[in-house]
Amino acid sequence: MDESRFTLKSGRHVQAAPCLEVQAFNFGAPAENGPGLARFLHAFIDAFGDQLRFYRTGDMKRYRPFAPKVLDGPNHWFAEPALLNNLLGFMAHAGETERDVVPPAIKLTLMGNLQEPCAVLRMMLPPALGDAPDAVLALVSDALALFPFKSGHCGYSFMWEGTDPSLEEDVCDWAAPLLLRHPGLGYGEPVTLSNAADSGVVAVSWLTFLGPEWVQALGGAAALAARAPAEVSVRPLGQGGVMLRAGDAPQLGDVNRQDLLPAYRAVGHLVEPVRSPDDELDDLDIMGMTDEQAHDWLLRFFV
Repeated sequence: MDESRFTLKSGRHVQAAPCLEVQAFNFGAPAENGPGLARFLHAFIDAFGDQLRFYRTGDMKRYRPFAPKVLDGPNHWFAEPALLNNLLGFMAHAGETERDVVPPAIKLTLMGNLQEPCAVLRMMLPPALGDAPDAVLALVSDALALFPFKSGHCGYSFMWEGTDPSLEEDVCDWAAPLLLRHPGLGYGEPVTLSNAADSGVVAVSWLTFLGPEWVQALGGAAALAARAPAEVSVRPLGQGGVMLRAGDAPQLGDVNRQDLLPAYRAVGHLVEPVRSPDDELDDLDIMGMTDEQAHDWLLRFFV
């Protein structure tokens, strides 16, 4: 990947950066997420903790210098059950300044205030790790060993600082043409995708994670493996889930060159019976795209 093509700057500051994202969704009792969130965070910190420079929690207006003790925050969420009924967030990144949000980074979001509580965990890894796919597989297997994910995925995407609405709008206007051209890029705001992820699989990518509910709905892991074409592998992940791997390494694709990522589309066809319904997808606001563009883009690997 030519990272400069996928980086948005204002002067010397990075407004948006490419990443290799690992994200997973859970819906259910927030207290059940404690061991899984701790394992996800621990796996990331073991690999990248020495590179982090700034952090912010959901109730902070700006980033502050990172120190290992700040990790007590998300670990403390599960020590007081009353906290889990709130909207909780934590993010840390490796930028040179608090404004330069670049990978490696991690974002944890618990939405216990919703009627159907939701947890969204996201790692944003350096894109160069796409050239070390086996290392990424090992990290994913470790990070999601205990988290009761319903679905999730890993592939190229974007990241930006999401607390400034005007900046987010500028970033999405810039990023949308890149998303439409390169199908291997994911939308950089997983909380938006979570609005449709409870009712089905909302996205597939290089790696696609299916929790036990969707695995069983598709006939079980063995049946999935039997139906998968040669370019798609199926391996266990977590507690009763699976990971579908579309090819050896993540790809960007390019519709201008008719590179539509057939291995990703093969995964989409495998999981299409449990994808999110059209009406759920149509309710998602993919900033920078028209409703028609967003509809077609969200379905790009399913049709």
